Amino acid sequence: MKLCKSFIIKGFLLFILAVAAACGVKSAQEMNSDADAVWELLRSGDDSVAMEAVLKLADDYHRRGDYDNESIAFFYVAQLYLQQLDTSGMQGVIPKMEKLAKDHPDLPNVVYSYHTVRQTLYAILYQEAGREQDRDEMFSEGVKAIALMEKMSPEEIAKYRVNPVWNYYNMAVGYDMYFDEPVRDSIAFYLEKAREANNRGFNFAENIHLEGEISIGDEQAWLYYYDGEYDKAEKEMFRVLSMIDSVEIKTPNAVRTERIEAYDFLVELYSNTGRLDKALEYQKLKSEAELRRIGVERNEAIHKVEAQYNVAREQAKVEKMRWMLVLSCGIILLLVAAVLYLHLWRRNRLEMQYSAAVEALVETDDKVTALAGNVSAETAGKIFSSALKPLSAVERKYILLFMSGKATEEIASAMHVAPSSVYTMKYRIKKKYPADFPLPF
Repeated sequence: MKLCKSFIIKGFLLFILAVAAACGVKSAQEMNSDADAVWELLRSGDDSVAMEAVLKLADDYHRRGDYDNESIAFFYVAQLYLQQLDTSGMQGVIPKMEKLAKDHPDLPNVVYSYHTVRQTLYAILYQEAGREQDRDEMFSEGVKAIALMEKMSPEEIAKYRVNPVWNYYNMAVGYDMYFDEPVRDSIAFYLEKAREANNRGFNFAENIHLEGEISIGDEQAWLYYYDGEYDKAEKEMFRVLSMIDSVEIKTPNAVRTERIEAYDFLVELYSNTGRLDKALEYQKLKSEAELRRIGVERNEAIHKVEAQYNVAREQAKVEKMRWMLVLSCGIILLLVAAVLYLHLWRRNRLEMQYSAAVEALVETDDKVTALAGNVSAETAGKIFSSALKPLSAVERKYILLFMSGKATEEIASAMHVAPSSVYTMKYRIKKKYPADFPLPF
């Protein structure tokens, strides 16, 4: 899962917060009706309203002396800030969590949650600025969170629904993504810890166990690849794809990103080992999977708009504002039409960019110019040929977009990823070039 390890719904940062927040999901769902309304706002996607509601709920818990749930509420606040890549907002939450942790060191979830959010913040700061101090702080907070987690009793693990697999796995990913060369010993150490934790199960559902096994297997394949054990890497990634197939039987859309990333790994593996026919085969499979994902995401976007509409309609009924309901209906219809148009446009754009990027990989400079008209084909060719390691078609496409001068948000939109994933790709591309090579970003 190399392209999405950094953030996002299954990305590294969101993964950290999702794991941490998950420790309070059960408690949150068992709260009173006021809290239930807040969690519904979180699901509706109205971030501004949700933020205000969760902060109010945190104050209510504090007045009641319910510090565990107060900490959980702050997690959701941190997650909302994270979705907006608002580091200032996250830094505003941390002092409140720090005070909770200092005042209540006897509550393991409160202290654990504090260090997990700090780990997430420093990961964002490192991706933004590349400061080694932020990277070191990220790992330090991760170690502290793991130490607290390992001291939890089985009863506490179950109560807070902490899944130790992701604590270890995220550390392995960090040692892969945030160094010029992957720190193989550390990756192997934390992968083994994650594997041991996943084998223990902790009474989690089968799908949770399988998701952990998929992620661990993915990272293990990359570790074999780094070590030049290409046969083992190929075998491990095929095992991952087999598990993805089994998950898709029950939940077809749950692992669509993992499938794309597995195909991307095989493209890089086969390209690097000279098996170009296999590389092209998996490029085609990856392209088809990406198009399916776009269709699913389009439908999800429509469902999200419909959910927002339903929330607004219920609020209108309560407030007896029938005229607002009529207005909302019109707005929602326009939004649905806009979302449909936008996703169709993005799909067509992705197809054109994908074709141009693949042709740039194997054909002439004219094909490079077709992707980005304002980019010098000669300059692009020099950058591609200067890489120390083979560039994948996706990496070449990112380089063309960086050369075209597009903003991070535009690139993220074109690639259908979060802005933080663009920063991750920059670091991954840098690892394939000499330290003093003038990359276009």
